[in-house]
Amino acid sequence: MEMRNIYVGMAAVVCAAGSLLYVPEVSAGDVSNASLACYVDTRAYDQLTSDYCASGWRPGDPNPTTAHFEVIGLTPGSYSFTWNSSCGTGAWCNKSITKDTSKGVPVTLSVLIRDNATGRTKTVSATAEYIDMWR
Repeated sequence: MEMRNIYVGMAAVVCAAGSLLYVPEVSAGDVSNASLACYVDTRAYDQLTSDYCASGWRPGDPNPTTAHFEVIGLTPGSYSFTWNSSCGTGAWCNKSITKDTSKGVPVTLSVLIRDNATGRTKTVSATAEYIDMWR
């Protein structure tokens, strides 16, 4: 009888130790619906739009201001992000943008999204413009 109790006790210890070592499986996401959205930060209500965004400058608005870019449309999962600019490794990036007083150059960013579970990738881009509405 004592030997049976020892086996039962050992089995309980092994099960408990095994549960401490459990590592959840990395969930696969889906990059197919991902896009890069942006907005130009002004006094107006700012809302992300995919692929292209613009805002109009008027006297009293900041100049320069910030163009905010963000990856949207990803399903839950584990992803990595490689930007074409110095943006870090997250799913968003802020860049300075100045009103186009002389046919200025818009800010265009792209980012390579990698699903860490499957290795699938997708590159998305967006362009932001800050247009001088006062001229």
